[in-house]
Amino acid sequence: MADFSYFDLIIGALVILLAIRGIINGFIREISGLLGIVVGVYVGSLYSKEVGQWISSNVYTFENPSAISLIGFLVLLVLIWVGVLILSKILQKLVKNTHFGVLNRILGFCFGGLKIFIVLAIIFYALSSITLVKVFMDQYTHNSFLYPAMMSTGSVIIKLHDLQEETENLDSSTTTNGLNE
Repeated sequence: MADFSYFDLIIGALVILLAIRGIINGFIREISGLLGIVVGVYVGSLYSKEVGQWISSNVYTFENPSAISLIGFLVLLVLIWVGVLILSKILQKLVKNTHFGVLNRILGFCFGGLKIFIVLAIIFYALSSITLVKVFMDQYTHNSFLYPAMMSTGSVIIKLHDLQEETENLDSSTTTNGLNE
């Protein structure tokens, strides 16, 4: 059985602190911030070129096509994110004085803690694929209780190992096809 390590104390403290922030913000605001970024990135990636060209034509002229797309992406991301946060603020005020206010805070605590745990799990799992980082992390996580759970969670989300295998299979099939021709 794994013991608690300094790694567990640091990660546990981060999760608890951000879960407490979730109580303060509430579930509606926590989920809205994440939703605003995800939707902003999605819409920004779809329409960045068009919005960037409009900005370049009407606001400030950019010569570089990459800069035009980047500006369009950033403008869409910020506008959508801020718009969703404004809507969440309105919804939060409506919910605050109802019976859902307490539930909003409790769910905010749970979501805030879960969100940071998942983000850290993704980061640590991705970093563990780098040999130098893995050796360094193994020194501090060999008695950890949370690290195995984070690696398991990260592997489910990222599927880095599967992606590496698919890339290797693609490389070998390309090489095989190239030799057969």
